[in-house]
Amino acid sequence: MNFKIFGTAILLQLVFTLHMPTIACSGQPEESQLKAVFVLNFAKLTEWPADNLAGGSAFSIVILGKVPSAAFFNLLKGQTVRGGKVSVRRIEEVGEAKGSHLIFISESERYRLTGILRELSQQDILTVSDIAGFCEAGGMIGLMPVQNRLGFEVNLASVRKTRLTVGSQLLKLAKTIIGN
Repeated sequence: MNFKIFGTAILLQLVFTLHMPTIACSGQPEESQLKAVFVLNFAKLTEWPADNLAGGSAFSIVILGKVPSAAFFNLLKGQTVRGGKVSVRRIEEVGEAKGSHLIFISESERYRLTGILRELSQQDILTVSDIAGFCEAGGMIGLMPVQNRLGFEVNLASVRKTRLTVGSQLLKLAKTIIGN
C-alpha cells in the first residue's frame, strides 16, 4: 500500500469532517453550517483559469434563492480562498451570478433548475446545490445524505464543459462521479 496516497486521503477526509471555521466548539454544528464547510472546501479544491482568478482578488460566492441559514451565510463570509477574501451575496436571478466563482443553488430553486443550469453551463462558475438529483440534472457538485452524514457527488461531464478543474483529492472523496 502506498502510505503517501493513503495519508493524503485520510488528511482530506479530516479536512472535510473537521475543518469548520468559525463554528462554535460547543454543541453540534447545524446541517447548514456543515454544508457551508463543504462549499468552502469545494472552492479550495477546484482550479479556475488564471484570467478568472487574479491573486489576492475577492473570491465571489453567490446564493441563488433562499439562504439556507444565517449561519451558512456568515460562515462563508470573510474566509480565504485562493489568496482572496470570500465575498458572499444572495441573488434572485441567475444573470446576477456573472463574474462569480461559485454559485450555491438553493432548494427553493428546484422548480426552475433546468433553466438555471442551461444558463450557467458555459460559464466558469462552479455550481453546487443540495437539491436531490442536482448532478443528474447537469449540476457540478451535489450535496447529499450518505448514511446519516453529509456527502457529495460530482458531475465531471458538467465540469469539463467549462475551464474549471476539480482536484483529484475532491474526486476521491466523492460518493459518486457522473460522466467519468
